[in-house]
Amino acid sequence: MTRVDVLVVGAGIIGLSSAFHVKRLCPSCRVLLVEKHPGPGHGDTGRSAAAFRAFFTSRTNMALAASSIAFYREVQEREGFDLGMRFTGYLFLLTEEQHQALAPVLEELRRRGLGYRVYSPEELEELLGLRTRPGGEEAELMQLPGIDVGVLAENAGIIRPERLVEYYSRRIGEMGVEALYNTRVEKILVEPEQPLGVPGEPLPWQKARVVGAATSRGEIRADVTIVAGGAETPFLLDPVGVDIHAKPKKRQVFVIRADRPELRRLLHAEGFNSLGLAPFILLPKGVYIRPAPEDNAFWVGASDHLGRPFSWEPDPQPEEHFYEYGIYPVLHNYLPAFENARPSSAWAGFYDISIDGQPVVLSEPGLVAAAGTSGSGIMKADAVGRIAASLALGKKRAALYGGEEVDASILGTRSRRVEEERLVI
Repeated sequence: MTRVDVLVVGAGIIGLSSAFHVKRLCPSCRVLLVEKHPGPGHGDTGRSAAAFRAFFTSRTNMALAASSIAFYREVQEREGFDLGMRFTGYLFLLTEEQHQALAPVLEELRRRGLGYRVYSPEELEELLGLRTRPGGEEAELMQLPGIDVGVLAENAGIIRPERLVEYYSRRIGEMGVEALYNTRVEKILVEPEQPLGVPGEPLPWQKARVVGAATSRGEIRADVTIVAGGAETPFLLDPVGVDIHAKPKKRQVFVIRADRPELRRLLHAEGFNSLGLAPFILLPKGVYIRPAPEDNAFWVGASDHLGRPFSWEPDPQPEEHFYEYGIYPVLHNYLPAFENARPSSAWAGFYDISIDGQPVVLSEPGLVAAAGTSGSGIMKADAVGRIAASLALGKKRAALYGGEEVDASILGTRSRRVEEERLVI
């Protein structure tokens, strides 16, 4: 049996960040990270759309993302560790009604000093070749709205998740965090604080607490266990009666090569950033386009809500028909450069979607659980890790990067600041 101060379950980006900040705040603590995969970041972290933004309808999400982005920028620019961060911006293509609805978000961006720019339909047509008023039978069938305005969030862009994983993994190793890979957690262990040795413990009247985990390598006992298993977190917590209030939902990414002049021009669109790259583009109907200049390609996907089941499978596969009938018709009607474009490759993973689109970081005796990042785990991971670490070490407040302090229970279920996030992509 192994005994540690803090056990972290899951070596995705949230688990890595949590382990890093526990060890940063408590250098003398023995911290052990366990992961079922052969290495860190092999789950949904490595299957993400690999982008970041501080543009959210929830002030909480905006604060989490802004501080995490600032930390990553510090890592890349001051520490010299290349995370592949490129501030391409996020371009939201909106109707005037949607633009007006985002007025509080834009005001919060101004308050935080986070820049944004507004583009007219004429500018979008010229810079992107965008069809702002798609017409024809297909567009009418899909009820595609016209584009009245483009809002470019400047504190946003693309990142290489494997480099972020490598940064945290390397740093926790240097700090003395131990890691066990190829180690499956079979169950979370719950025991009474004062065991009597009778069947069925802990009994309803006993004080119970999490004391560690049973794994494929034996029991690991810990003063505090942090569960950061991403979309699989409910499967570990449901059996011990803890509701993380998040469920897995499949998401898919399709790669379109910029293998003809019109797509290459779009990939290197001018007028949005100093990089000479297209921004991350959000079309109506939930379709997004991410520039992937290192591959001379675009990554495209879509958020489908009603009709897509909450479910999990060990090896999710992309669905060809989802691109053919769900994404492509929207894509080429707004951006003719994608006419007849077909994916060269694709992959699938999972979002762990919370009840309000904000992360869930809750605590029970001996337990901290961090999940429900709702598709934006990478862009909020540093802040979520700081909050999880603060809870694990019994702190009432968590200091985000940049100095902002928040109540450590802000993302819990008992004193949660409820602000529904309406920009889950």
